Amino acid sequence: MVGFRAQAARRRAEPRAAARGRPAVFAEHGHEVALAEIARAADVSRTTLYRTFGSREELAATVYEDNIVRIEERAAELRGSDSGALELFEFVLDMQLASRSIAPILPRSAGRFDDLAARTADAFRTLVEDAARAGTVPEGVGLTEVLLAIRMAEVFAAEEDAGVRARHHARGRVVLRHGLFPGEVVARLPEQPVGRRG
Repeated sequence: MVGFRAQAARRRAEPRAAARGRPAVFAEHGHEVALAEIARAADVSRTTLYRTFGSREELAATVYEDNIVRIEERAAELRGSDSGALELFEFVLDMQLASRSIAPILPRSAGRFDDLAARTADAFRTLVEDAARAGTVPEGVGLTEVLLAIRMAEVFAAEEDAGVRARHHARGRVVLRHGLFPGEVVARLPEQPVGRRG
């Protein structure tokens, strides 16, 4: 029985890993990628994939939920940091670019999307409140503005052409970053790899 459970867990994890980034199927093919392509990348049969997830939308929701867990973990690590809100913002934008914004295909039924959106807001809430108290965000910038900027960045991440996507995402990131965070806070960020610079 234990072997059967382990095998079932492995079958569920492989398509999720393929879609999330090994290889980055959504990033390579966009949110319209066929389940057959995801199955091929995960080295599982289409039957296994359909039995595990039922639809591309359900798989996208699972990947998105995995990303929320990563956001929550990163937020916990950043508590107490003067630049925590900015660093979490950058972390989320990196994830968007890596998955090419799977949000457009998430199922909107049964409140699942609302729950995931609420969890994202909760992950940011304390960091943004701390940033406001410390004056590391301009007056009038709060949780709503940070979450709105993340939604705006989804547009750049969804661009079809890889070169255009990288350029637009980099430039959009700069615009959003400087609209939310004063220059001296951005300057205090650790050195970023080439490709993440605006």
